[in-house]
Formats: sequence, C-alpha cells, structure tokens
Amino acid sequence: MRARVSRLLADGLRVAVVIAMFASLSGLGVSAAQAMEVAVLLSEAEGRGQRFVEALDAALAPGVHRLLPAGVAGGDADAALLERADLVLAVGHAAAERALRESARPVLAVLVALRDVDRLNRAHPERGLGALVLDQPLERHLRLVRAVLPDARRIGVLLGPDSVTQLPSLNRAAAALQFQADVHEARQAADLVPALDHLLFASDALLPLPDGLVSGPAAARTILLTSYRHRRPVFAHSAAYVTAGALAAVFSTPEHVAVDVADLLAGATEPSGLVRRIHSPRRFDVAVNRAVARALGLVVADEPALRERIAGGTQ
Repeated sequence: MRARVSRLLADGLRVAVVIAMFASLSGLGVSAAQAMEVAVLLSEAEGRGQRFVEALDAALAPGVHRLLPAGVAGGDADAALLERADLVLAVGHAAAERALRESARPVLAVLVALRDVDRLNRAHPERGLGALVLDQPLERHLRLVRAVLPDARRIGVLLGPDSVTQLPSLNRAAAALQFQADVHEARQAADLVPALDHLLFASDALLPLPDGLVSGPAAARTILLTSYRHRRPVFAHSAAYVTAGALAAVFSTPEHVAVDVADLLAGATEPSGLVRRIHSPRRFDVAVNRAVARALGLVVADEPALRERIAGGTQ
C-alpha cells in the first residue's frame, strides 16, 4: 500500500513539474510549439564573441528558445545545423558573411557595425539580414554632449564615406536637441586635417561618427592630436577611444547586447519578427576621461549621473 502511494505521489509530482514548465512558458508569451532552434555561429572562438554568448545564455529565460553552438566562421561549422535551425545568430561580421553565404535560414547579426550591415545587405540583397548593431542612436550621442556641456550650442560632426548616409538623421536629432551641427565629410585620409581644422575652429565639441575611414587607429590619433591643439573635447563611441584621449563616449558592451538580444528572442515567436530590421542597442554605458576633463578645465558629472540624464532625456 505504501509503495503504491509513493508511486502516485511521484507521478503527481512529475505532472506538477510539467504543468509548471508550461505555465512558465505561457507567462513568457512563448509556447513549447513556438520555441525556436537558434544556431549560434561565432566569428572567433574567444574574445568578445564568447563574452556575448555567455551573457546571452545567462540572460535568456530557460525553455524559451534553444541555443545550439554552430561552430566558428573561420573553421569547422555545423552545416547541418545551419540549414536546420529556425534562426542563425551570427556573432560578428565574419559569422554573418558565412551564414548568408552558406545557409538559407534567416540570419540575425550581432556585434556588427551599421556599415557592416549595409555592405552585407548590398552583397546579399535577397536575404533581408536582421541585425542588432553596436552603433548608438544619434540622439544618444548628442544627449551625452548636452549632459557634459550643457551650454554647448555648436557641435562639429566628422563624417566619412560610410557614415555620410546618416546626415539627414543627424540633422533631425541635432535640431531636436537645439544644436547647430557643423558637418564635414572626409572622403580620404588627406581630408582629415583640413576638415578637423574647419570643424574645431568654430565648434564647442567634436563628434566623429563611426566610419571605416574616420574610426581607424591612424585617423583616431590625428583627430585626438588636432583636437588637443584646438583645446576642444572629442566625444567618441568606445571606451578605448576615451582611454586614448577622447573626453567621453557612449557605447554598448557585448554583455549589454546579449541582454538586448535575449529581450528580442523572448518576444519573438518566429524568425520573421527579427530579420529585415536594424535594431539599435537599448542598454549602454558611458566612459569619461577625467584627466582630459581636468586639462580642459571641465567639471563632468559621474558616469551613473550621465547615464541617467541620457536615458531620461534631461539636459
């Protein structure tokens, strides 16, 4: 009799666990039938891609979608998985390029720049690549300038061949924040110093947007040295740029992107909701070079306060 009761209790417990699992999936808005198989293809085995995967695995709710390793773009990749999966999550430019070339499944690229996505879309116009890019919304860049320099009115914006397409959006964002944007495009390396001298002479600050020409190491050194000579602050797009001498930057880490992707996946029931769209990062951080601030005679709020002002839209 006791053995029979024990079996009944055990069976009841298993049923309760299954019911709880389905209830939790329903609460997340994703049923077991809607759960996607997501193949994760890396550009490299280590580095920021691995940081992204570890953070995504920690952030994604259990049982929502299945993350399956598909290998590395430059090595052995699981071709069968890339053809079977509901979605290929391509981590980095090389992974996105291989996924588009060798898989017919929908592709969502992460840890890529907007210019990378533009090139991939031109190379594969029939695919409708989706991406969560590292590029910050233009308004977020300008809100950082406003938070650090509340009295600034004129901002010099340096564009290159890739970023010049953002000019209409930049003008709208600048007008919304009551900035006068003085914009100059550098089409080749020889254009950098004349463009910088023009922008830094009359502007309160310099904003070089991410671009294949403008963002290279040699260009960054030229930008920082020229801005130092003019005693104008540079607002950048990476923590490394701030370490090198920019005053401040707004940027997203692999961990930020991972949580954003987890949110996208949690709200998606099919790949079509994720591809053919460019997603901007929602989570971000701020870095400030305090030595540069002191050299320029500026008192800058701490990073948490700056993040709050940017996120809240306060000036």
